Amino acid sequence: MLAAPFSDHARLARQAYELPSYQAYLRRLGETMAVHLREIVAAAGIPDSQSEVEWRIKDPASFAVKAAQPDPEDPTRPNYRFPCDEITDQLALRVVAFLPAQVEAVEQALAEDEAVVVSEVRNKGQRHGAERQFGYQSVHVLVDPGPGLGAPDPPKDYRVPRVEIQLRTQLQHVWAELEHASRYKGAAGSRVSRKFDRAAALIEMADELLQEIDDAASTGGRAEEAARAQAALAVSGPGERVDAHEAAAGSRLTARALRSFLAESFPDAPPSRGAGSEEWIRRHATQAGLTTVERLREAVRSVDLAAIDRVFREGVTWERNQVRCLDDALLAAIGPDYIALAEQLVPEEDAVQRAKRPRVLGWRLKRLREAGVTR
Repeated sequence: MLAAPFSDHARLARQAYELPSYQAYLRRLGETMAVHLREIVAAAGIPDSQSEVEWRIKDPASFAVKAAQPDPEDPTRPNYRFPCDEITDQLALRVVAFLPAQVEAVEQALAEDEAVVVSEVRNKGQRHGAERQFGYQSVHVLVDPGPGLGAPDPPKDYRVPRVEIQLRTQLQHVWAELEHASRYKGAAGSRVSRKFDRAAALIEMADELLQEIDDAASTGGRAEEAARAQAALAVSGPGERVDAHEAAAGSRLTARALRSFLAESFPDAPPSRGAGSEEWIRRHATQAGLTTVERLREAVRSVDLAAIDRVFREGVTWERNQVRCLDDALLAAIGPDYIALAEQLVPEEDAVQRAKRPRVLGWRLKRLREAGVTR
């Protein structure tokens, strides 16, 4: 039973959502997305035996409940004025893989995929406060299907909905399914919740240990290749193409590797507020040719981080987080070429940012030059 004042709004939204032609369209889109996602998983080097792709269409009753939610900033208005256009999990897909690195590989592949546009990345494992340190772990990637996907067109007066893709390890998936089931069974009391928290902590530890085991097994027989990769790094500079030995050395700049690098390089700066900005700066680095941790480290070490920090801390009121610090370091290391690259990476449809980003970077580079930090 939906509560007033938005019950009529939700009822009409459900009617539009349940239109047979729209439901049929969602099913065709789901099938197309699932096929494409399996191709992405395979291209990321993940065997079929170590991954699973699932999809579902949101239940109409659940859709109506969501459509009835009030706007958190203005409770007199519905949160979704046009539910069929705005609710992002009408169609949801899920990739379940064995290891955290495989989850990150799929996340990275989605960011680089030309058939979809990533609009947001939500790392659900980062949302728990001090009173609940461990809990639900999953990466939710919101994507807009693009023309290159080959998906069917929606019915007249309907838009292509934003699609949610959940990425989890096998252990995270088991935890989430059991936790979800316990809520519906009414068993999620305080004692059960504490047990789930303990299980989540153990799962996080187990995932990390399994990843370390896999990393050790996959790199143990490649010491000679790793040595050659390090030798290649010693004679090459930022922006040059990475050779096959570097990829074999297992030092690729994945999302996981970037987070560790940011914490290591900028320990006094706060982390970014979400995985979206980390993926944004990772894309800038890789497009600049810094596709391994070693190459990124060489570029950052080529500049004076303390001097850069002094330049931009004077008279500044905004937060200089780790991603912003790396952005400044890459600007100092690469110079005008970084500005040109940054402009290219702004989506063409975002005309405002496309004009603003080069202008702001140009101003920042000018300040660095005036301070003698870079030429």
